[in-house]
Amino acid sequence: MGLLIGEIVTLLGIASVVGALIVKPIINLNKSITKLNDSIDVLNKDTGNLAERVTKHGKEIDEHDRHLIVHDKEIEHLKEKVK
Repeated sequence: MGLLIGEIVTLLGIASVVGALIVKPIINLNKSITKLNDSIDVLNKDTGNLAERVTKHGKEIDEHDRHLIVHDKEIEHLKEKVK
């Protein structure tokens, strides 16, 4: 009977060591992967928002360039009239 109790205690000790050395790091790794995935999702969303803003501002810049070209032509035309 004493040997049986000793063997059960030994098996429980081995199981707890295996759990501490193998299972716990796997659980921690899963938590880290989940956090990393969440961070990547946020970065992808931010990148999408930035791409939209860059496209919008690029169109605005192009429109301003067209206006500047028109104004430059008008100035040149007025300079020629003054001469």
